[in-house]
Amino acid sequence: MRRLLVLGATGSIGNTCLRAYSEGLINDTVISGVVAGSSRRIDELGKQFSSPVLLASGKSREEIMSFISCLSPDIALNGVSGIAGLMYTDILIDLGIDIALANKESIVLGGEYILEKAMRKGVRIIPVDSEHSAIHNLLKGHKAERLIITASGGPFVDRKDMTGITAEEALNHPVWKMGPKITVDSATLANKALEVIEASYLFSFPPERIQVTVHRQSVIHSMIESPDGAVYALMSNPDMTLPIVSAINGGDVPPRLVSPLDLSSLTLTFEDWDRERFPMLSLGFEALRKGGFYPAAFASADEVAVNAFLSGEIGFTDIPRVTERTMEEDWSLRATSVDEIMERADRAAAIAEEICRNI
Repeated sequence: MRRLLVLGATGSIGNTCLRAYSEGLINDTVISGVVAGSSRRIDELGKQFSSPVLLASGKSREEIMSFISCLSPDIALNGVSGIAGLMYTDILIDLGIDIALANKESIVLGGEYILEKAMRKGVRIIPVDSEHSAIHNLLKGHKAERLIITASGGPFVDRKDMTGITAEEALNHPVWKMGPKITVDSATLANKALEVIEASYLFSFPPERIQVTVHRQSVIHSMIESPDGAVYALMSNPDMTLPIVSAINGGDVPPRLVSPLDLSSLTLTFEDWDRERFPMLSLGFEALRKGGFYPAAFASADEVAVNAFLSGEIGFTDIPRVTERTMEEDWSLRATSVDEIMERADRAAAIAEEICRNI
């Protein structure tokens, strides 16, 4: 019987995982523990799954590491939102625990350092994002010349005037139900930028071999183009249950895990994304091309800007302005430890906060 630790248990990814577990979709597994940053529901989850719980707010790295170590999990779902997820990924690697990774910032900030450390420790990192899960599975059967990542386009794909957008509008995603930060990132296409950066590191593809296409139906989760020009796609109805269960079960998923597609009435569309209205994706590609700490500076500035937007301090179109101005600093040096990564992330965040105050 495997032991599963759920990090970010009260968020959208954690909730989906625990629901799938309750429905018997995760094989031969027991919940060894649940962790959340801050939520009254954490005690309820502990009782529901007869598992130890940790309210991580205010806890040190050592306290969190000690808690996880005592649970002896075989695999952990890292569904922690934002930059905070990097620390958990690093702790899990130090403890030799395989990771079903839904926290893209771990790879965007940690990059080669995290992946090299995981390889050295013999830790498997299995992607949970629907796009990366699709690519992960497609690459099992085919060589790829190019990765094609799909984007729903978010709530503003048809909106011409991007000024005056409210937080309520930005949080109204047409397809996916997610936490506030990732939902705003989807509205700016910053989330797609983070996915491009993560895909580049995870699958060792340079930016010029990664394409983003707007696919409003969110039925195709990603595609790969093989060297002979053929394109292979993974298709399913939008449901995060599939990549979560697949990652935890090692690819072994029960029949009819998600509702089947009705191909008789299915229309699929693809279109290019608008560089002028969605500059965050262009900035993400720029950060990836520059390398060093630029991807992490992009992620740090974006997180600050999104929080400032949600609290009413800046406007929606200020998010890319804050990010671009933060990236004007020199971020060329690579970090060689998580402490160094977090120090530079804090510096990027401080720069972004100062920019927000002066907009």
